Amino acid sequence: MIDKDQELFLDYIKQLLYNTDEATLCRDELSDDVTQLADGIEYLGEVIKDEKIVLSKMAQGEVDEEFSISHNYLAAPVKSIQSNLKHLSWVAQRVAAGDYKQHVSSLGSFSDSFNEMIDQLSHYREKMEHISNTDVLTGTANRRAFNQMIKKLWDKDIPCAIVFIDIDGLKYVNDNYGYSGGNRYIKEVCQILKMNLKEDEFIFRIGGDELLILSKKEDAHICEERLLEIRLQFREEMKKKVPYPCDFSFGCVDIDKKENKTISEYLSLADKKMYHFKMQHYIDQRRPKYSNHIDKSGLDSRIFDAFSQTSINRYAYICNMETNVSRWSVQAVKDFDLPYEYMYDAGKIWEEHIHPDDCKEYEEDIEAVFSGKKECHDLTYRARLKNGKYIKCRCEGYVLRGRTAKEPNLFAGILTRVDEAVNYEER
Repeated sequence: MIDKDQELFLDYIKQLLYNTDEATLCRDELSDDVTQLADGIEYLGEVIKDEKIVLSKMAQGEVDEEFSISHNYLAAPVKSIQSNLKHLSWVAQRVAAGDYKQHVSSLGSFSDSFNEMIDQLSHYREKMEHISNTDVLTGTANRRAFNQMIKKLWDKDIPCAIVFIDIDGLKYVNDNYGYSGGNRYIKEVCQILKMNLKEDEFIFRIGGDELLILSKKEDAHICEERLLEIRLQFREEMKKKVPYPCDFSFGCVDIDKKENKTISEYLSLADKKMYHFKMQHYIDQRRPKYSNHIDKSGLDSRIFDAFSQTSINRYAYICNMETNVSRWSVQAVKDFDLPYEYMYDAGKIWEEHIHPDDCKEYEEDIEAVFSGKKECHDLTYRARLKNGKYIKCRCEGYVLRGRTAKEPNLFAGILTRVDEAVNYEER
């Protein structure tokens, strides 16, 4: 038989189970001899209420809620869970920030699953990083990878050398042998460069026909000597593999943060050196080596003769881009004291007649045409006459693509005298 006090205690326990927040022990109805027991049961009730509050907050994702009862010994397991969850939250934040070395423990099978997830994320991130930093065609690193590496070296004040490389005649190969031929050409260049890399040297493909080599080991001068040897080796090897000439041009610079230049300025300098190399060593890759016999194919035309006679102030010129042989109007030969009407590699000969201050712009524009980067040439500059005076000229030219595989590509145009300039020696 349950007495009144027992009923009150049982009712209070039921309230704690089913209506914890509102549970109240009716102490006024209890006997005086159960006061101590009532104190203990009521304290237990407050502990249960305290734990429910904390657990409810944890269920909502709030793990920082503290217990209001200081001597709540039943709270120890919950506090341990709170601590583990806080650590888990911190680890998750570190992983989100890219730190995949973090792992958790003390959460049993959950820890195992969470750690496995971190490992998979790390593997996936490494894979994505490799993909995003790799050129699909060649398997070399790409511009993004170069930017990351050069920035690290720059930030640490580590000097290095860079080599800017341009694959010669790629557009010609694409046009005449298809993109499969062009892709093979690119891969062959990358392959021989990779084979000759030393420790702490890296190659990057940053554009269609543009590559970079970064060396932490050797300076620009040594890199240039090595590249000259590699270039000769490459040209000879490719003669056995493909029916078209293969070559590349390059420019080397040393990078040193102490020189107060930016990375972009160093890249621009390497690019300019590459252009200079291309113009100085340019041998058209679309024909056999030049011999004593001038190949006039594509240049003997009555139309050219007619244009040559139109005006004494306009000079016609035409260049067979397959043989690198040009024809200039007879009047141009007389006025500018050119060696011949038909000339091999006339660009270099004509460059000697251009005002020194205008040469750089001329070189870059002509190289862009002959490398296939642009189809037309329109530039105003000063050119030296036979008498030593400079005149202002406007040079306009356009690439005429061959209509068949046997018909050569031509570069034809007109040089127009705009006005006479003062003698350069007098300026």
